[in-house]
Amino acid sequence: MIEQGHTRSHGLRVFTALHEAIARVRGMTATLFAILLGAFCALGFAPFHLTPALIVAFVGLIWMLDGARSQKRWGRAMFWRGWAFAFGYFLVGMYWTALPFLVEPEKHAIFLWMPLIALPGGMALIWGAACALGGAFWSASPSRVFIFALFLGGAELIRGTLFGGFPWNVPGTTWAPGGALSQVASLGGIYWLTLLTLFVAASPAALVDTRDDQSVLGRALPVLMAVALTGFSWAWGSQRIANDTVMTERSVVLMDAGVPQTEKFKDRGEPVVARYIELLRDVPSEAGDIVIWPEGALPYGLMGDTDALDLVSAFLGRRALIAGSVRFTTDEDGPVAYNSLVMFTAGANSTTLSALYDKHRLVPFGELPATKIIPFGQSIAGILPSSMQRMAENGFTPGAEATVLLPQVVAPPFIPLICYEGLFPELIRKASPQREAAEWIVVISNDAWFGGGLGPAQHYAQNRYRAIESGLPMARVATRGMTAMVDGYGREVARGNPAAKDPAGWHSAVVRTGLPARLENTPYQRFGETFYWLTLVLFGGLAFVSWRR
Repeated sequence: MIEQGHTRSHGLRVFTALHEAIARVRGMTATLFAILLGAFCALGFAPFHLTPALIVAFVGLIWMLDGARSQKRWGRAMFWRGWAFAFGYFLVGMYWTALPFLVEPEKHAIFLWMPLIALPGGMALIWGAACALGGAFWSASPSRVFIFALFLGGAELIRGTLFGGFPWNVPGTTWAPGGALSQVASLGGIYWLTLLTLFVAASPAALVDTRDDQSVLGRALPVLMAVALTGFSWAWGSQRIANDTVMTERSVVLMDAGVPQTEKFKDRGEPVVARYIELLRDVPSEAGDIVIWPEGALPYGLMGDTDALDLVSAFLGRRALIAGSVRFTTDEDGPVAYNSLVMFTAGANSTTLSALYDKHRLVPFGELPATKIIPFGQSIAGILPSSMQRMAENGFTPGAEATVLLPQVVAPPFIPLICYEGLFPELIRKASPQREAAEWIVVISNDAWFGGGLGPAQHYAQNRYRAIESGLPMARVATRGMTAMVDGYGREVARGNPAAKDPAGWHSAVVRTGLPARLENTPYQRFGETFYWLTLVLFGGLAFVSWRR
């Protein structure tokens, strides 16, 4: 245990004064400093991927927790420092959730406290609780590095599950997708990579503590372990991505009109329809190609509009179309809305529905599932921005489950993911039926409401980890986001380019590209989170072995 009251710091001399200064911080100064440390972590994620920012921030947090553990009411002190750090982490990393409230500021700006205070503050409770619980096992020895990784790694899994989950910017995504270190996710998934990343980033904190009888080797051991782990992972990942991308004979046309969210519903959506028809007509393509449009491509339900279907069919020709569309049905309780992905093929006299998927994992609050995953979710429908719920004011109903679509000869079997679903690795691993039949992933999204800052880049990076984990190539089309083809290593094969004749303020993205071949089934697909749980046990054992009174 760490004794109450301040004692001198010992260890690597260059850091001892800094450790003492950080550990001594109290009160509001400690809270503000923790928030700044958490906010600094934003540099560790897309588009920057400056992982050293996480090292600086997590080491600073551990040294703050050292000081908190020496206080009489250490549980409360550790909780609030962990909470404040996480608040800054989530606030800066997810500031873009406030942007839909500014589409019509006169109506919704008063509710900015929801994305800017309630959302990061609520998720920070998980990290605060993890730090407080970790305090029961804290000691002035290298064991606290393993304790930190163990409890924060557990907190991230909980964050990705609780109330439907919101696993945005989990620490493992700090490694640029498609690079050598990101390949570790193919072995144990993003939560296992997060657990390892937390340990690597926290390990330098062990170089300084408050014991004067700790050996130099004892303090340096976690750092040596982290260096060895990183070096081995880099060497293995480099060998894995040394292979060139193998392409199939299939061609895919990724097509986003790039309409601003503020203009999508103007003039009954006619400019959007006209722009997509222009792209179908003008973008080079051939018979047999698969055209993909983004989530909610048109500002109405495509399946229920025969005129629109006839117009699309006339220009689609002998190609297939995958598009996002709201789908409306009726049950005994009245109208029901689904956020869907549909696949059409144009015949001689009609358009045929070849595949259908209803979004399974819905956004808490934003899509307001009828199952009420979030308490009181339905009661706030009237105050949410129209940009988030314009097509279904009473919320969407979740689809049955993650699915492998089997459109026969029209396209290779694929796993569809709609926007938010691209954050969840288990959806691909558990997709049914015939998970092994899937040859690629199709991600459609509307990133227009993310704004033009960090949000779209972070979303794209996290989606690419689904390709790494599964070994499946990914076709991604996102309105005003990143439209691209990614291979099974998470490497970008092709990116959407601006199309001609864009209306003012629109930013279209189109590209015709081959479809990469799938890789062999990855260990993560076979074993799931097994490596994650085994590593939690390992860290617990290492913490016990290295723990000293």
